[in-house]
Formats: sequence, structure tokens, C-alpha cells
Amino acid sequence: MRSRTMRPRTMQSRRSFLLHLGFAAAATLAISSASAMPAYHGSPRGGGTVTARDDAGRNFTAVRRGRAWTYHVTEETRFVVAGAEGAWSDVRVGTVVQVRWHRAGSQRVADIVGIRERSGH
Repeated sequence: MRSRTMRPRTMQSRRSFLLHLGFAAAATLAISSASAMPAYHGSPRGGGTVTARDDAGRNFTAVRRGRAWTYHVTEETRFVVAGAEGAWSDVRVGTVVQVRWHRAGSQRVADIVGIRERSGH
């Protein structure tokens, strides 16, 4: 006779299978949702000093460590000035920016542009 504390082997196997299946489903969801997000580039230390701005082309160029990068601006681009909401008009030649961007074809598309306030303002 089997004691009450022992469970049949099939019950443990089924629970183990369901547990593994749950982990596999969670991992699949995590991977699929991560791959659906755009690949972001840049960092809070990225960006540089704005050297050119093109209103018609909706882009600007920033130079950092001797390298120039052009970032394109869309309707979805967010601008932040000292923690407050900014605007495309805040991106001026001579301002220091930090850019969070993603690649769209060969273009760098700015998602968030952090604009450092000029000292004394």
C-alpha cells in the first residue's frame, strides 16, 4: 500500500512539464517583445555640440571628439531642456545635445534629444 505523502510519479512529471512549459512561454514572450522594439543607439554621454541645423530637411549635425553625426527629427522626436519639455526650436547651433536614436535605413533618427541649458540662462 502506498503512503499518503507519496505522490504518483505521473503527477510530479506533469507538474514539472507544466513548470518548464511556463518558463519557455515566458522566455519566448520576452524575446519576441524585445525584438519588436527598435534597436536604440547612443547614450547619455553621446551627442555633441550642434554645428548645423537644417529646418527644411528636419535634421541637425552634432560634433563630438572630432566626428560629426547627422540626426533626423520626426514628429515623434522628444526634446528635453533641463528636465522640461522642449521643442525643435531649442536645437540651435552651439548648443550641447545628448541624443537617443535608432537607425532607419542609413539615417540616424533622433528619438530623444536632451538639450543642455547654456550657463547663465
